[in-house]
Amino acid sequence: MRYLALLFLLFPNITEAGEVCVHVSDIGADPSAPAELVQVYEEVAAGLERFPSLLAAVEDQSPELCLSSKMDNAHGYFDIEQNRIYLSDQIPIAMQVGVLLHEVRHLEQFSLGICPSDDLAMKEYARATFALEADASVVSLLVAWDMKENGNSGPWLALSAWPTQADIASSFASEMRASNDVPTAASAAFDQWYMSEARLEEYYIASCSDFLDRQDASKTLPRYQLVPADFLDELCRLPDGSSYSCSPPKVERR
Repeated sequence: MRYLALLFLLFPNITEAGEVCVHVSDIGADPSAPAELVQVYEEVAAGLERFPSLLAAVEDQSPELCLSSKMDNAHGYFDIEQNRIYLSDQIPIAMQVGVLLHEVRHLEQFSLGICPSDDLAMKEYARATFALEADASVVSLLVAWDMKENGNSGPWLALSAWPTQADIASSFASEMRASNDVPTAASAAFDQWYMSEARLEEYYIASCSDFLDRQDASKTLPRYQLVPADFLDELCRLPDGSSYSCSPPKVERR
C-alpha cells in the first residue's frame, strides 16, 4: 500500500534506476548517502525534536529514505510494503523537507494503525483517504510553522507558496496570527483541505484507482463497510496528544 503522494497528479511508477535509498538510522554515518538527502533529514530531525511522537515514529519504524528522479508528477510518498519514503530529487531542498514532514505524519498514522481497510466500500475508502491527507497537511504545516518560528523558514515558505497547499497554509497562518491557538488553526487547515474541488477530484481518482488495484490483486470480494465511527477521533490528534476538531465540511463533488 502507498499513502497518496503529496501534491500529485497520479501514482508514480518507480523504477530502480535513478533512485538512491538510505536507512534513516544510517543516514548520518553512511558516506555514500547523498549530501542533499542528509541535509533534508537533518533539517527534519531538528524540527521534530520539538515533536517527539513524530520523531519516535521515525526511529521506531526506521524507514529507508529515498531520492528518486523517476517520480512522474509526484513529490513524495510513503510505501508501506517496502517501508520507504520517496522524495523527488527535482524539487528544492526546502520543499523536500516539507514533503518529508508530510510523509512522516503518514508514517506515524501507519504506526498507530490508522489506515483505511480494504473492507470499506470504495467511496468510504476515498473518504478515509481524504481525512488522512488533510491531517498530514495539518501536521506538516504545524511543524513547518514551528520551524519558522525557531529560525528555519524555508519549509514553511515552500509549502505556503506551493499552489496545492497554499490555501491550507494560509488558513493555518491566519488562525495562528489571530488566536495563536494550535488546535483551532489545525481545524481551520483541516477544513480548508476540502475546499478545493480540484484537490478532491485528484485524490478521489487516485484513491479509487488504488482501491481497485488492491482488490484486483487480492481477488477478494468487496465488503462495502463504512468508515468506523471513531476513525476521526483516533486520527485527529496533534503530536502532543491533544485532539483537534476535524469534522469534514459538507462539500459535494461534481
